[in-house]
Amino acid sequence: MNGKFLFFESLGCPKNRVDSEVMISKLMDSGWIVTDSPEKADLIVLNTCSFINTAREESIARFFELNSAKKKEARIAVTGCLPQLYPELARDLHEADFITGINDILEISGIIEKYWEEGYKAKIGKASFIYSSFDSRALSLSPFTAYLKIADGCNNCCSYCSIPVIRGEYRERKPEDIISEAQDLVFSGVKEMVIISQDTSKYGINSGSSLKDLLSGLNSIPGDFRIRVMYLYPSGVDGDLLKKIHSLKKVLPYFEIPVQHVSSKVLKDMNRHYTKETVIELISNIRNIFGNRYALRTTFISSYPTEKKEDHEELRKFIEAGHFDYSGVFRYSKEEFSNSAKLRVINDKTAQSRFEEIEKASHISMEKRLDRFIGMEMDILYEGIDPELKVPTGRGWHQAPEIDGITIITNLENQKPGNYYKCRLVSREGIDFIGEII
Repeated sequence: MNGKFLFFESLGCPKNRVDSEVMISKLMDSGWIVTDSPEKADLIVLNTCSFINTAREESIARFFELNSAKKKEARIAVTGCLPQLYPELARDLHEADFITGINDILEISGIIEKYWEEGYKAKIGKASFIYSSFDSRALSLSPFTAYLKIADGCNNCCSYCSIPVIRGEYRERKPEDIISEAQDLVFSGVKEMVIISQDTSKYGINSGSSLKDLLSGLNSIPGDFRIRVMYLYPSGVDGDLLKKIHSLKKVLPYFEIPVQHVSSKVLKDMNRHYTKETVIELISNIRNIFGNRYALRTTFISSYPTEKKEDHEELRKFIEAGHFDYSGVFRYSKEEFSNSAKLRVINDKTAQSRFEEIEKASHISMEKRLDRFIGMEMDILYEGIDPELKVPTGRGWHQAPEIDGITIITNLENQKPGNYYKCRLVSREGIDFIGEII
């Protein structure tokens, strides 16, 4: 396979991106040359998402787009979450030359080489794989920003979610293994590590450690870099964790905490193990410890099957109170492998109306909240010239990669990408900010 061209596309979440980076590295080690053109590729690999129905539709649609674009003698592979959710995909998707699952990640290059002529459809089993620091990655987000996956799978079993079916039971890496990879990332020039998993606040339950201890270990690594923590479960964030984050110089005051709803009744039906009061107390603790220098992101689900009009109104009013800097709003999606699949959904007209109200309230709240960052001085990680906007861009501590916009830096001269520069945020355009070096 030496000298052949590889086109690799990763759909879905950052956890999926990390899996893709491991696979790309394995393929590159076997001689594959990455290209950004599917028409040029000898091998196309699509790492799929199947979290909700729209993601599954996107995965299938993108597969057929890529299959149509490939040259005659090329091969196409489907991997990741879609085969995990639908093991029978190997039987039904005849157009795919290779179909592999999460447990095949480290074997991808060997599978491709061994079965190039006849193809390969894996027998998909329960996901149990998680990579280690010995497994190299081909960073695909930025030379200066990398996701660091500390665990995979989930045991929370939220009633609307099929993640436990797709990604398997919760499993975590050992602290020393994570720190070893982090050291390698810093040595390679990474300036921001984004800690991810399905439930980051659960970390340590298997290893006898804790998220606090892990963050302390990461913070002690020498170098000029920052640490961002994502996917925190609301009841898993206590005062001790917040105080620890506040005391660690390299850990950013950024909190992504998916709340999903605030009606305690709906939360119970969702099998979320907290109440509205838990959420309010958490927000209050963050404010008391961090003052005005924190960013808070969340997600909400509108029109869960048992949501009543009063529950919807309670959620809308909570959002309008303006607690969150960033929020994503999703309309409930009936997932066939979830516990709520047997429930009767809210009629489409009502569900869409509620969703639009929640989305509007969230947008207005974000607009008001984000104005508070104007005038702030902060270190901006300059990541280079944006290929579309053709302007120098970076991100502040209030901006997670891919989801929270960018900061456009107006007065750069000879500054190099990959460094932090003290800037003052002078204005805002949507979720993007304008910053001036001071």
